Amino acid sequence: MRQVALILLLLSSVHVASAQEKTKYWIFLTDKLDAASKHTLVESEYLAEAAVTRRALRGESDLTAKFARQDAPISQAYEADLATMGVTVAQRSRWFNAVTAWLSAEEINKVTALPYVRNIRPVAHLRPSVLPDIPVSTVIAKRTLSNCPSNLYGPSCEQLDVVNAIPPLERGINGQGVILGFLDTNYSTPEDRPFSHSSLAHIRDSGRLIEARDFSERDPTQPCNGTSTHGMSVASVAVGFREGELIGPGYGASIYAAKTECAPYERIIEEDNFVVAVEWMESEGVDVMTSSLGYFDGFDSDQRNYTTSDLDGDTGLTTIAFDWAAQRGVTTVTSAGNGGLRGASSIGTPADGDSVISVGAVTSSGRLVGFSSRGPTADGRIKPDVSAQGASVYLAGGTGYGRSNGTSFSAPMVAGIVTQILQANPRLRPREVWHALTSTASQPNNPDNDFGWGIVDADAAVMTAILLNRSDQTTPAPGNLTVHPPYPNPFRSTSHFTIEAFEPLLHARLAIFDMLGREVATVYEGPINVGGMPIAFDGSHLPPGIYAYSLEVDGRVQSGMITRLRH
Repeated sequence: MRQVALILLLLSSVHVASAQEKTKYWIFLTDKLDAASKHTLVESEYLAEAAVTRRALRGESDLTAKFARQDAPISQAYEADLATMGVTVAQRSRWFNAVTAWLSAEEINKVTALPYVRNIRPVAHLRPSVLPDIPVSTVIAKRTLSNCPSNLYGPSCEQLDVVNAIPPLERGINGQGVILGFLDTNYSTPEDRPFSHSSLAHIRDSGRLIEARDFSERDPTQPCNGTSTHGMSVASVAVGFREGELIGPGYGASIYAAKTECAPYERIIEEDNFVVAVEWMESEGVDVMTSSLGYFDGFDSDQRNYTTSDLDGDTGLTTIAFDWAAQRGVTTVTSAGNGGLRGASSIGTPADGDSVISVGAVTSSGRLVGFSSRGPTADGRIKPDVSAQGASVYLAGGTGYGRSNGTSFSAPMVAGIVTQILQANPRLRPREVWHALTSTASQPNNPDNDFGWGIVDADAAVMTAILLNRSDQTTPAPGNLTVHPPYPNPFRSTSHFTIEAFEPLLHARLAIFDMLGREVATVYEGPINVGGMPIAFDGSHLPPGIYAYSLEVDGRVQSGMITRLRH
């Protein structure tokens, strides 16, 4: 009888424990009471000056009212009422007007019935895909490596050259003045190991590590004891600087770092950590955000996870958060994911966002790596957007250096290049940055769901940004004729001008000059008849770069800019 009683007692204990199990939920609120109206009057209380400036420069001005509502804080009255029910808030999202909390089945019913609760939904579990071995498939646009100044770039020269990022670096374009935010592992405080590594210490020592914050420690059910160096490795690819060893394209940028998880292969991730980290970074004035957390359904088979059909750019909260950051002028970059062996439509979240630059992985010879996730998205859009080296990437690891694989490391390379683009032209909005990258990549006219618009060409993208920055400096036509802007521009081999005359002219001259003012080509010299005269310009003999064109007639000049890309 004693044994029977003991068994019954144990069974009863299991039943009680099961009844008390809690699940993390989003609690979406109906309103913010009067917070929104107050917010419009004291915006500076919620946004750093850098954020206000960036929004004015690159944000979508027609959404200002929406931003004001979203930026307002969560109602303290509602949160206090939840506390009286024993509900402890884990995270707060201003943009979604929501909090997250661990709820039992009984609490779920009570919270759902509250008049100020719009709805609730489980906080999604995001499980990064385990990286498989590297099979290699099709190849595009194989490039010949240029002569690397290896004494400076060391083993990282190859991955920089794949994306043609060395020429901008040689011209001093390294992300200086741009703020880059990382969302990854093992970032907690400026004293943490990642920025003590020899490749990253230059950022901390120069005062450019503005802040590092831990968003994962707020989860009492999953203590963060991970020892991953993933975040350090990611940062080193983008902004590392160790002469003769490792250099990232954006090593001159200033940094924010958010720890949103313990380790990418040790546990599932709660999406609310990511969302609130994005909101924090945006409010601090970050110009670029990059995440190497590419998630796809595995997301276990329970109600807390997304399915393939949810990856439509409008469902995942991490995706929406990145899209909303882009509306505020932040360029967002993320890994496509490592689920490529599943085949088509293996792109993850937040990579499915239409305002998110998702990055696939290639080898150093331009071959698609088998694990690189592919599109299309659930709603049929092409993904990834662009590609960079993601196989055998040289990076910081432990206290030394090594090589690793994954779109985790192709994404920060592109993020570093974005800092170069914004240094070259700080006015570019996220969609214009996307255009600079995709229009100059290796297959701009034939995008697909393997490579996107192709392998990034950093130098061409930066030159495009500079060209856009100088487009308003074009001088007016002489009066009796004009030269229409060349097309295509940028160009690879041939571009076309059209000279239009309103009266016959005996002599006109159209020439090309380099940035030192030296004439490098004569496009046309001779008489001009009334009407439009098309002229093809073969610039294949010119080195890639930015040039000025000048049309001269009767001592008067019309000028503009033209860019030649490398093949």
